[in-house]
Formats: sequence, structure tokens, C-alpha cells
Amino acid sequence: MELERILALVLFSILHLVLAVMLLQDLANRRQVRGGRKAPWAIAIIFVTFLGSLLYLLFHPKIFSESNDK
Repeated sequence: MELERILALVLFSILHLVLAVMLLQDLANRRQVRGGRKAPWAIAIIFVTFLGSLLYLLFHPKIFSESNDK
């Protein structure tokens, strides 16, 4: 593999790991999520690389704001 591809893969992996940890913490702290079940969201965040994290952010956009809805 070329060095650029390896670096891109490493950076992509780090970004996914940071997003996954952040979103799994948010998911654990919420009382209720869209769809009513947390397990499918956790599976999507972990196994559907990057896309699962983006979907969770799309459906739960208030993750970055301090609110009492959790």
C-alpha cells in the first residue's frame, strides 16, 4: 500500500473510534432514543463504520448541546 493510503486509513480509524466512543456514551446516558431500542443504535455505531455514527448524529442532533432531554 502507498503511504498516503495507510495514513488516510489510520486517520479514518481514529476518527471513527473517537466518534464511536462519544456516541456510545451519549447513547448510554439517554433514557429514550428514536425507535425505542438502544441495541440497534449501538450495533450501528460500532459495526457500520462511520455511517452508523453519522446516522446517530443525524437523528439525535442535540448531542453537542447541554440539555435535560437525556
